[in-house]
Amino acid sequence: MVFNHNEEKLIQLPSGVIYGSFLEAAKKYPEIIEAYCSKNIDTEPLAVINQIFSQDGFFIYFPDNSTLDKPIQLINLVSAHNPVMLFPKNLFIIGKNVQAKIILCEHSIFPECFLNNSVLEVFVDEYAHLEFVRMQNAHNHSVQLTTTRFNQHKNSTVVNNTVTLHGGLVRNNIYGNLNAEHCKHEMYGLFLVDKGQHVDNFTFINHKKPKSESIELFKGILDDNASASFTGRILVEKNAQQTNAFQSNKNILLTDDAKMNTKPQLEIYADDVKCSHGAAVGQIDEEALFYLRSRGIYKKDARLMLVHAFAKEIIEKISVLPLKKELNTLVNKRLKGDLERCNQCKIKC
Repeated sequence: MVFNHNEEKLIQLPSGVIYGSFLEAAKKYPEIIEAYCSKNIDTEPLAVINQIFSQDGFFIYFPDNSTLDKPIQLINLVSAHNPVMLFPKNLFIIGKNVQAKIILCEHSIFPECFLNNSVLEVFVDEYAHLEFVRMQNAHNHSVQLTTTRFNQHKNSTVVNNTVTLHGGLVRNNIYGNLNAEHCKHEMYGLFLVDKGQHVDNFTFINHKKPKSESIELFKGILDDNASASFTGRILVEKNAQQTNAFQSNKNILLTDDAKMNTKPQLEIYADDVKCSHGAAVGQIDEEALFYLRSRGIYKKDARLMLVHAFAKEIIEKISVLPLKKELNTLVNKRLKGDLERCNQCKIKC
C-alpha cells in the first residue's frame, strides 16, 4: 500500500484508520492531536527549529485492534528546481494490539540544494507491534536532518531500521523511550558514504521501567574521503531492573582517507541488568579476501562480496520481502558505483 498525494486510489487501509495531512488532522481531530503532541516539550535543537517553521506533514492513526495485511509505503519526494528548506512534522499513532509495517522512502529528483529538517513522533500502545524502515537516498547537495522519537507502552515491540544509501550531509537523531514493562526495541542502521559525504547517527534508548529489552546494531561502509560518526547512548534508570540492553557499531573503511568516529555509551543506575556495548572500525579481512581469490574470484568481485555480506546482516532484519530484495539490489549497485539515486520509489509489497 502506497500513500501518494497524487494517487489516492492506491490507499487501501482498513476501516477506521485516519490518515492524511497533519494540518488537516489538527482541524478535524484536535482531541487526538492535542492528546499526543502535548506530551513532548522539545528541547532538542533540530526539533525546536522544526516546531517553529513546520509547514505540514503526514498523520496516520491506527485504532485499537487493527491488523494490516500489507505494509504502508510513504514517499517523501523532493522535486524543487530552486534551493529550498523543508520542515515536515509527522505523527504516527499505533493503537493497542495493532500489527503494522511502515516504510518511509526519502528521495530527490533534481540535483538542486535543499535542506529537509523533519520530525517524526511515533506512539506505540500496549501489545502493539510496529516495524518501521526509513530509506534515505538523496543527491550529494542535500542536507537531511531527521528527529525520530518512539514512545512505547507495556508489552509493545518496535523494530526500527534506518538505511542511508545516499546523501550529502545526513544527521539522524533516533530516540527510543521504553516507558513501561516488557517493552522491546530493536534499532538497526546501515549507511554507505563516499565522495566527501557525511552521515551522523545519534541514538538514545531510555529504559524507564523493569523487564524491557533493546538490541541496537549500526553498520557503516565508508569509501573515498567520506566521513561518518555514531554516538549511541543507552540509559537504564534506577527502577528499570531486569533490563537487557545490547549496543554495537561496526564499520569498514575501504580507503585510507575515509574517517569514522564512534562513541557507544552505557549509563546504568540499576543493579540487576544485562548490558553490553562495543564498537569496531577496520578494513576488509585480508585472509577472507585471499581465500576468495584463491578460489578463482577476481579481487574486485571478492571485495564486493565481502562488503555486501557485511551489509546484509542489517538488510536481513527487514521482514518485508520485496523491500529486502530491492535493498540488496540497491546496495549492490551502490557498492559498484552504479547508483547515484534510487529511481524506483514504489516497492510492490
